[in-house]
Amino acid sequence: MNFPFRKIALAVTFSPNALALLNETKKLQDLFKAELVLIHVGEQSREKEATFRQMVSNSKLTEGSYKVSWVGGEPSEAIIKKCVEEKIDLLVAGALEKENLLKYYVGSVARKILRNAPFSVLIMTTPSKEPKQVSKFCIAVDYTPEGETTIKKAYEYAKLENAKEIVLLREFQVPGLAMTVQDSGSISEVEDKMTQWQKEEEDKLSLFTKEMDIKGIKIKPVCLYGRQGWEANRYIHEIGGDILVVPGPRKKLKVFDRIFQHDMEFILKQLPGKFLVVKP
Repeated sequence: MNFPFRKIALAVTFSPNALALLNETKKLQDLFKAELVLIHVGEQSREKEATFRQMVSNSKLTEGSYKVSWVGGEPSEAIIKKCVEEKIDLLVAGALEKENLLKYYVGSVARKILRNAPFSVLIMTTPSKEPKQVSKFCIAVDYTPEGETTIKKAYEYAKLENAKEIVLLREFQVPGLAMTVQDSGSISEVEDKMTQWQKEEEDKLSLFTKEMDIKGIKIKPVCLYGRQGWEANRYIHEIGGDILVVPGPRKKLKVFDRIFQHDMEFILKQLPGKFLVVKP
């Protein structure tokens, strides 16, 4: 049995979702047969330790099945540093589904981690105290080595979850479409071109899917034309997808990317229930 992640961490806070996140992480620990590190950013004190112990004792975690680390400093930097020290494969964290404009441009802790972490990150916006099966996996396809690694890890995760379906999502745009419309002046001609481009993308995705050799789970290849990130987010909400899995960006996202948006930034503005970014 292949396990996609062997050492995981949870960024623990004293938020209303803390207990649910602990229980969701316990499920992942059991699923992956993984080591677990609980990381809390803040000054350690007797009062906080007592609150922490009580919270953990109310969760599904068992005594001795985890390690606790108290760290100080700017939250996202402190969490990333500790995860690197502990050789973490996957960090689990909570996040608000939507943020106001100021918060978005400044960047929340979860979003800073997603942009800068060298390890995989799973963000949960709606964790449950009684974790449910992740039944429908939606995986972004980009035809790169990183993209193949992402699909393989998501497939391993899906098998362990006994998932019912994997949706492979390929978003595409047509360069020069506006110019084609202007030059032809014919709506029917443009529609024919769009049908042709759609068919080419579907054939390419179908061939790629066969080469990935995914077995035992229903596979649904889907090509979406439109603005990257936005189309995937819309489609996942429409079909009731449980998780979106994407390959990590091949560069750190900067302020420039948040203004002239990188495809992942559309997803970050309104996260699905579970959002997994896979990094090498």
